[in-house]
Amino acid sequence: MKAKAADISVQAWQSDGVLLEQYCYTAGTVEPLPKHCHEEYQFGLSFDCAGQYHYRGASHDIPIASMSIIHSGEVHAPSDRTFLPEPITFWMMTIHPKWFQAASADLAAPEISPFFPDIYLADPQLNQLFITLQQKTDLQSQLERDTNLWDFLSYLLTNYAENRLVGSPLSSTRTAIKQVCDYLHAHFATDVTLDQLSELAGLSRFHLSRVFRQEIGLSLTAYQTQLRISYAKKLLTEGMAIATVASLTGFYDQSHFGWQFKRRVGVTPGNYRETTVCRKTTSNAIS
Repeated sequence: MKAKAADISVQAWQSDGVLLEQYCYTAGTVEPLPKHCHEEYQFGLSFDCAGQYHYRGASHDIPIASMSIIHSGEVHAPSDRTFLPEPITFWMMTIHPKWFQAASADLAAPEISPFFPDIYLADPQLNQLFITLQQKTDLQSQLERDTNLWDFLSYLLTNYAENRLVGSPLSSTRTAIKQVCDYLHAHFATDVTLDQLSELAGLSRFHLSRVFRQEIGLSLTAYQTQLRISYAKKLLTEGMAIATVASLTGFYDQSHFGWQFKRRVGVTPGNYRETTVCRKTTSNAIS
């Protein structure tokens, strides 16, 4: 008898450059998600299930009650498990690097960008700060939300970050790849061509495709698709219609969008939107 697929529900809420998600899985079969990367840092925490990531060239087990860290721009893939014997719940946060840069400036380090060498952190105090962030934002004042985020960032930077210079010299090829990445971030919903990107980078189409995959760890197409999915999640948390999201994020049609979204998130756009508790907040913490 074929095992039943796990049911997945999501609660998500977002602010400026911060997306918080809670995933709840029932026992059952699951589809492994493909490797990907994103501009944001990603943090994950579960108190009832050990995690696993394929990251930095190896497979890493994440102990229960330990916070996983995926650095900005680094390719990774979640666990390749296909069956969950018990229900699990985990929390995720993706946060734009600008928040860390702003917090670094407040800590008297304006010219640095934080780097986290650890794959995971086992720190109950950090976990508590993270869980505080996940509390219902519609029940908090703006000051409380800002303070909670700043407390988490400050603790993380002070205790676990290594500093790397912003704008350190790059080779001509890496500069070209950065230009292509910046362009895709700005035009992710546009049907850009390889010729356009090749001209921008000053590299042949073949050379650009090869060195981009070598440098980033993903193909140009996979990178663009991940940018579209990341933005789509934010629009869905706002309650936007799925067809509109598909159009605004550059997918051919709603069916194509739905297939790509489920492949990379684990649930359909409809499930993500319907089971999400939409709590959109704004913050003036960064001026």
